[in-house]
Amino acid sequence: MPWHDWQFWLVTVLAVCGLWMLSRPFWPRRKADGSASASCPNCSSGRAAAKSRKVALTIEKRRV
Repeated sequence: MPWHDWQFWLVTVLAVCGLWMLSRPFWPRRKADGSASASCPNCSSGRAAAKSRKVALTIEKRRV
């Protein structure tokens, strides 16, 4: 291993940052108040706080 080569450390840091950025979407997110998001299956507070949204579905300009 080229432990004393600056290019080795530069590429290593870039690779770690790239892996961190690629894996970030798979981590659970936290809200600003510290509670978990509504998609968290282990959190009861997230399910209670989730609001339902009603939308009008249309197919070829007709309501379904």
